[in-house]
Amino acid sequence: MSDVAWQEGHEATPGGRLYWQSWSPPKPRAALLLVHGLAEHSGRYAHVARRFAASGYASVALDYRGHGRSPGPRVHVESFDAWCDDVAAGLALARRMHAGLPVVPVGHSQGGLIVLLQALRDPDQRPCTVVSSPLLGVAPPSRPGAGLRLASRLLLRLAPRLLVPNHVNAGWLSHDPAVGRAYDADPLVSHQVSAGWHRALRHAMTSAHAQAGAWRTPLLVVASHGDHVVDARAIAGWVSRAPAGTVQARYWDDLHHELFNETRNEEVFAAVERWLDERLSAVQP
Repeated sequence: MSDVAWQEGHEATPGGRLYWQSWSPPKPRAALLLVHGLAEHSGRYAHVARRFAASGYASVALDYRGHGRSPGPRVHVESFDAWCDDVAAGLALARRMHAGLPVVPVGHSQGGLIVLLQALRDPDQRPCTVVSSPLLGVAPPSRPGAGLRLASRLLLRLAPRLLVPNHVNAGWLSHDPAVGRAYDADPLVSHQVSAGWHRALRHAMTSAHAQAGAWRTPLLVVASHGDHVVDARAIAGWVSRAPAGTVQARYWDDLHHELFNETRNEEVFAAVERWLDERLSAVQP
């Protein structure tokens, strides 16, 4: 859409001046907060925002601390609480920019995990939530080997901010090889994480699974059994523990990790938009 208005800026937060981008059609009917995944950034979601804008949805996307153009040690965090704070700041920004419109968080992979944790911590008036391939477990092909696990344990005591490879295989992001090539060449993508991140991730996943029964608002989960990055079985386990009627899950059998970047991504966009249209029809201004 040529009439989508794009803006960028920085939001002052306790985590620093976080970089954000926004995309808005002329008369948006709702706004999405797009929360990116591990070691990436908001710029990889420009096409996602524009696709949703074609259906009347504005989008705001934030680089949370340690990622993209935002400050902080690269992909290091002592606790995912810090990133939950950044998502809360992003929600406040989106609500301020689109006052009077419903604002829906949409988190991918690690961003999906953060969105779930932030909502469980602060169940505010959001109408619904969407997560794509949420990082509720690491798929067997992407799990670190024994040597890296041992090294990470040692580094946690000696140098928790020291970076180690993150083992994200770009070929497992999408069946479109151009996606992997762009990911590898992107200077704002980090290919390393800190030893402290490994510990924080374990605690975050454990906390999310322990709290699944406390989920209360409408949630759409989209994921694939063909994902080699996150574990679809762990996602299904979380969904099964959430209260009946609160969560709808849609699984594909043969897509890779980045559903919005897949060769059949139109199926994913259509499924998300149908669900959003149904949930938001009762809260339109």
